Amino acid sequence: MVVLLGGCLRGVKVDGPTVEEGPVTPPEEVIIVPEKKYEIDYESIELEILEIQQIEEKPEPYNSYNPRFSHNETYIAFEISHEMYNKIYVYQMMISESGSGFSFKKVHEVYMEEPIGEDLTEDLFESNFQESFNYEFTWFPRGSSFIFTSNAGMGEYNLFMGGVEPDDPDLINMQIRLGPKSYRNYLMMTEDFKKDGQARVSPDGTRLVFTSGRTGNGDLYLFDLVSGDLRRLTDNEFTDFFPQWSPDNEDIVFTTGGKQSHDIHIIRDVGGENEREEVLVKWFFDDVLPRFSPDGNAISFYTTYNEERDPFNTKRWGIMIIPADGSAPASGKQLIKYFHISDVVKDNVQGIAWFPDNKNLIFAKNIDSDFNPIYIYNIETREETFVETDTSINHDINVSPHGMVSFRAQVLGWDRIFIASTSYFEEYLKKRTRN
Repeated sequence: MVVLLGGCLRGVKVDGPTVEEGPVTPPEEVIIVPEKKYEIDYESIELEILEIQQIEEKPEPYNSYNPRFSHNETYIAFEISHEMYNKIYVYQMMISESGSGFSFKKVHEVYMEEPIGEDLTEDLFESNFQESFNYEFTWFPRGSSFIFTSNAGMGEYNLFMGGVEPDDPDLINMQIRLGPKSYRNYLMMTEDFKKDGQARVSPDGTRLVFTSGRTGNGDLYLFDLVSGDLRRLTDNEFTDFFPQWSPDNEDIVFTTGGKQSHDIHIIRDVGGENEREEVLVKWFFDDVLPRFSPDGNAISFYTTYNEERDPFNTKRWGIMIIPADGSAPASGKQLIKYFHISDVVKDNVQGIAWFPDNKNLIFAKNIDSDFNPIYIYNIETREETFVETDTSINHDINVSPHGMVSFRAQVLGWDRIFIASTSYFEEYLKKRTRN
């Protein structure tokens, strides 16, 4: 028996977006029913990597990267890079009851282009396929809606919203509440003359944080997806980027800095009476891409700290994990005890991949002779376990909410996306299919 997680597809167009002159506004908002939660005792399960499969096997001349599972684990999206364009592929995942036996179907392509032979539908977007760059894809916390960055062929980068399923509740409600401009079947969420990007939707789906260069510097902005209010969150001489929400919707952790080095800051109580920015890490090493653990108690990030304490060591990255409450020192010898792993391959977009048990990480080790093998690391025992994948040049590792793993590896000179089931995900699937 094959299980499609998260429901069925309704009206999905295969192989690309449809042409629409504008959104069709329904008479009232759609009620979003919360997804059922399943309690899983991860302590009683031995973490194992099970079947590994390559999603796309065609030897086409492009690289795939930045895989992202939808939160209901129905879809996986990833970006592809061709010589003159970037697009985003979305695949539907069908998985057997046992957690193995994957099959995939491409159900959507995200890109902006003017089809050959058609007149321009919008003067604003005088685009052609070779100038189209679409990337920084991120899912809403439910359903099939997503946000991505695109230049729409016009040279300036803005945020757009779409949905794999055209009747996705978040997409419909956004049309009703804010009535943003539409281009084909995408909603234009921001419009400015400087780059907007790196958007992240809050876990409750009501707010959007993103980086913008509209003031001449990279700052963080907060967009209320219910009221439409837009507010600048940071204002300093440095560039603020790669924001990440805490699981409880309260805090935003981010990277800040200049050309020489970067630090880790956090905004507490975002939108509340006690909103404030705090420094988590600030020293002469480079620290980037912070990410909360699934329970929100810890923050991981990449650092150039090394045992030789060479601040100019820019090629060797390690992993540091600090308490999210700010109890760790921001610098000095006491901070070093929070350093966990040396010589890792840095993910340039998503940060370090946590398993849902809050104690295991998965990463690629920077060992050229072994072609960047994958390891699982237990933060409690500080033990590393090698994962046999039979792949090489591994990086861009991500973990779904219930423990499915995705990563990219090189095949015949091109980067391709792989999916691995785990014993954690298998247990979740058993609970879900029983109900």
